[in-house]
Amino acid sequence: MRSEFGSILKEWRKVRRFSQLDLSLEADMSARHLSFLESGRSNPSRAMVLRLSEALQLPRPMANQALHAAGFAATYPSLPEDAPELAPVHQAIATMLDHHDPYPGIAVDRHWNIVRSNKGAEMLLALASPGETVNMMEILIKSAEMSLIENWDEVAMLSLTRLRTEILELGGDEKLSALMQRVSDLDRVKNVDMGSINLNQAVIPTILRMGETRLSLFSTIAQFGSVQDTQAGETRIELMFPMDDETIQFFER
Repeated sequence: MRSEFGSILKEWRKVRRFSQLDLSLEADMSARHLSFLESGRSNPSRAMVLRLSEALQLPRPMANQALHAAGFAATYPSLPEDAPELAPVHQAIATMLDHHDPYPGIAVDRHWNIVRSNKGAEMLLALASPGETVNMMEILIKSAEMSLIENWDEVAMLSLTRLRTEILELGGDEKLSALMQRVSDLDRVKNVDMGSINLNQAVIPTILRMGETRLSLFSTIAQFGSVQDTQAGETRIELMFPMDDETIQFFER
C-alpha cells in the first residue's frame, strides 16, 4: 500500500515534471530506490526526505508536511509574527522601505496582502484603496473600471503571468488560484487585444494617472535568502522606481 510520503513524493514529482529517472539523478539516488519510496516498499531516512525536498524545490510548509508524513519532526519553524526571533526580519523590512522613501515600497505576503508600506506607497494606496485592507491583486481588479492605471491591460497581463508562475512554484495554491481566476474572468481581460500589447519591452512600467499628473514606475522584488520561518520566508519586498523626471519630481515634492 502506498504510504502518505510516497503519495506526496509522486505528486510533487509530477508537479515538477520529473520522471523517476530525472528525479533520481537530481537527488543522487537510484531510480529503483525512488520507485520503492513512492510505492511504500521502502521508508526514507530524514536525510533522504530533505534531499528529495531540495531536489523538488518544495515550499517550506510542504517540506515540513513531507517530513511529518515520513514520521519525522518538522525542520522549518512556523513562528507567530511577534516572535522575538523574527524581530531582525521585521527590522530589515522596515529599513529597506524607510530608506526607499520618498519612492513607494511595500512588503507583501504569499497572497499579495500588503503587510507593510512606506510613506510613498501609503499615498498611492490611499488613492487606490482608501480605508480598506489592501491586497495588490484586489487593487488591480478594482482598478479595471477606473482610470487610475493608464496601461491597465499590460499590467494585468504581467500580473497573470506572475500569478501562474507562483502557483506552479507552490504546486498549487487555492487563494492565488482564486485571485488569478477573478482577474482572468474580468471582461476587460477577456477583451484584451494581445496584438496591441508589447511585452517584449526592456522595461514595462505601471503608469498611474492622478488628474493631470502622470507617474511611471517600475519595480524590483526581493525575498529573504536565509529566513527559514515558513511565513516570514515568503515575504516579498517590492521597491518601485521612477521611470522619468516627472515621476522623480513628484515624489521629491
